[in-house]
Amino acid sequence: MFKKELSKRKKLLGDMIQKIERELVRLPQGNIRIAMKGKTAQYFLCEETGDTHGKYISVKEQDLIKKLVLRNYYEKMLRALKKEEKGIASYLSSIEGKQSEDIYASLGKPRQELISPLMLSKEMFAKRWAEANYEKNPYKPDEAIYETKRGDYVRSKSEVIIADIYYELGIPYRYEAAVRLKNGMVKYPDFTALKVSTGKEYYHEHMGLMDDESYRLGNMRKLEEYMKSGIYTGDNLILTFESEENPINIPAIRKMIKEIFTSDAD
Repeated sequence: MFKKELSKRKKLLGDMIQKIERELVRLPQGNIRIAMKGKTAQYFLCEETGDTHGKYISVKEQDLIKKLVLRNYYEKMLRALKKEEKGIASYLSSIEGKQSEDIYASLGKPRQELISPLMLSKEMFAKRWAEANYEKNPYKPDEAIYETKRGDYVRSKSEVIIADIYYELGIPYRYEAAVRLKNGMVKYPDFTALKVSTGKEYYHEHMGLMDDESYRLGNMRKLEEYMKSGIYTGDNLILTFESEENPINIPAIRKMIKEIFTSDAD
């Protein structure tokens, strides 16, 4: 699950190790000992292994003092970075090949039908999510007369466009699936879409009648209820709009959906 993130971290560590090793060549050898005499710091250069006293350095030699302190810092950082890099490399090596989540998928359908998986790969989870039955909006289903490329029927031509964007990009989605809020209310967002790489659900409301005041007020109240239940823009709620003067912006919506659902970030 974190293989990609760990690989990025390993590369970052490797780059930092190389940078520190280059810098260490330019810095003076030795450790610096700092002793306090009252409120005044005194500096000593320890060049030999086991030297616990060192040679006194005048405070006037600030450049040397700073370089020695920097060297000590770099050496400690280098040890920590190499230890972490080694640990990540060891872990990545141990999970080469099939991961735990992939074992169930490798069993074959006859075996899968006889048992329930302890863990699912993200692809299998997405497949099950897409195929699962869900509670749909019972309000005037006969008004959903516009067919999408996937074969669903939605209530407006704009919703056809959005549904087709999800479908073309390979993003699993549900149309007007029930969402139970913390206060017990049930809402039916236009779309519920799954980000396959993380298993996170996003709710997408397309507000297509922004010229209508009562429509706007109703949606404002709905957004307030969403926020109280932890559904809000910037996290798991997508909002798109249109009006008579400002029709649906198809390229912008496609770009936004693609960035949300295909990026590594949540």
